[in-house]
Amino acid sequence: MTLRQISLRSLLFIGALLTLALTACAGLSERQAMPTDEQVARLRPGVSRAADVRELIGQPYRVDALPRLEREVWSYRIKRDGIWPEDLFVQFSRDGVVREVLRIDDSQG
Repeated sequence: MTLRQISLRSLLFIGALLTLALTACAGLSERQAMPTDEQVARLRPGVSRAADVRELIGQPYRVDALPRLEREVWSYRIKRDGIWPEDLFVQFSRDGVVREVLRIDDSQG
């Protein structure tokens, strides 16, 4: 894989995540997971597996497939002070290993 392919792959992933963040404004039910900073800090790209994430954080409120990247993305919301200022995205490769953990701050709008 060339540097250009890696860069394009990263751009596609970031674009997909931004799209997910913009559409993720729906409310959460009480059964949805609300990860803490401590839980998020325990996620290890390249080490943690889907079963580890589900056990540590719980059920995501949304799961999206990114077929071109051969990835799956689990979406969570992080609540602070009674509001939902952050989106958490956990990206998995086809083998179920965490490849990237991304937090997007929504508190500014």
